[in-house]
Amino acid sequence: MSKKDSEGYLSEVFSSIQGEGGIVRGSCFGKRQIFVRFSGCNLAEGDSGYIGCIWCDSPCAQKLESLKFKYEENPGSQKLINSNNHVGIEEIIRIIKNLITPDLHSISFTGGEPLYQPDFVLNLSKALKGTRIKYPLYLETNGTIILDNSQMKQLATYFKYCCCDIKDLSSKVAPLDPWKNLVITELDFIRNMVKYGTETFAKLVVTSQTQLHNIRWISKELSKITYSDGQVVGLAIQPVYLESKELKDKYSISTAHLNNIFYTAAEFLPSESLTLSIQAHKYLKLL
Repeated sequence: MSKKDSEGYLSEVFSSIQGEGGIVRGSCFGKRQIFVRFSGCNLAEGDSGYIGCIWCDSPCAQKLESLKFKYEENPGSQKLINSNNHVGIEEIIRIIKNLITPDLHSISFTGGEPLYQPDFVLNLSKALKGTRIKYPLYLETNGTIILDNSQMKQLATYFKYCCCDIKDLSSKVAPLDPWKNLVITELDFIRNMVKYGTETFAKLVVTSQTQLHNIRWISKELSKITYSDGQVVGLAIQPVYLESKELKDKYSISTAHLNNIFYTAAEFLPSESLTLSIQAHKYLKLL
């Protein structure tokens, strides 16, 4: 392993409760996780002509080569200590070991976009598997970075769970035609992860601007992706979480529209593959 591949850029490392995902196969909602937040996002930085997503959960993680990252020294303290990027794998493992608690369920790789640093992610995953840290790994990704077959197989070897964030058109991630291509790439990523054995589900953030015909198309295509036992991959529908009054006035979703989104998705997806996701950690003011 070269030094380049054993160091990378992080935004945060901390212990908290997974607040998204609802109840579908592959979700870890409500479980204690150690979150390793990677810096950099291909969509935020405009790769492939995309213009970035306005719903980013962690804008601080959008830039790749940030000079600092923060980590929680004592689990549950919610007090973060500054450290320097880039950071080595051994240092990350040391931080993770200090955050292990009796209720720990899994370790989440999130962002930003973890797969923006694919070799670093794979090498850190391999190193974790080689230690006494035997907790399963959970990947949160936008699914738009195309990996080769070898990388996909490695990813499935290391990650037991995966949440792929399908971008709604209202996220402003791209104009209409590029957006459709982006969603097709995300669906292909889900299909490959399932094929290689990772329990994967789709998450979709919805707003007042979400269009039912787009929900119908996404749900129809997602219904074609099944596990080896025939179960259809899950879809977690998540109302957008907003803080500013201006955004709330424009994008807050009504109960009626949210219901119609679920009814529309259910035209193609069985009820066991549909769930509501909320950003519970936001409401509870957790990290």
